[in-house]
Amino acid sequence: MKKTLITLLALAGVASADTLLSLDFTTATDVPAGWTTGQWNGNDTPHYTFGENGAVVNYPWKQNFIETSLDITSMGAYDITYTLYNNGEDTGNMFYLSSDSYSIIIGNSYTSNSEVYVGTLDSAVGAGFVCFQTGTGTNPTVLANSTGFNVSGDITYSLTLNGSDLSISATSTSGSTWSTTVSGLTATNFNKVGFINDGATGGVGVKNITVIVPEPAMATLSLLALAGLAARRRRK
Repeated sequence: MKKTLITLLALAGVASADTLLSLDFTTATDVPAGWTTGQWNGNDTPHYTFGENGAVVNYPWKQNFIETSLDITSMGAYDITYTLYNNGEDTGNMFYLSSDSYSIIIGNSYTSNSEVYVGTLDSAVGAGFVCFQTGTGTNPTVLANSTGFNVSGDITYSLTLNGSDLSISATSTSGSTWSTTVSGLTATNFNKVGFINDGATGGVGVKNITVIVPEPAMATLSLLALAGLAARRRRK
């Protein structure tokens, strides 16, 4: 019975977080394996340079994107953290989860970027940090708006996607912070994770990203409960 108890506790111990994606762009010298870059407007000039500030736009005022394929279901639980490089720019730095039907877009709003993801982001959204949910129409649904959030300096974002709920917190090196939770997201499988950076050369970019499936706490507790039950039966 002692061996059984030890085995059960060992199984509980291996129920740990699963890292789906972890990348530090500040150590990259080129586009990382598995990632692609491009522009929705512009030409075929190189889109990013890589260095101590991460993947930074080197072609101004175009819809530069850098993305990778990653399966994420909105009915699951995920922790996502990333840091956007921001050197004096106040617009055009976004993160997105994209599916074949809609996207969740988080970052600074800007005007009239057509053919981005599924829908179009336009000036009706207003200024400041926002969270969009785009559909097949021309205007996104605004999930949250952080009026007053200071977007100057690098911004670190922390997201928790749990079922149809999305919690967001943002901290800028300027000292500004903001957080919110939105509910009722559409249940779908996101198949791409990426960033869109639309600003002056050297002004915006992305430093890092990590996507983790949190530790399955309930599974751990279940194993511990089972171990306790086995121990009680042994004592009897």
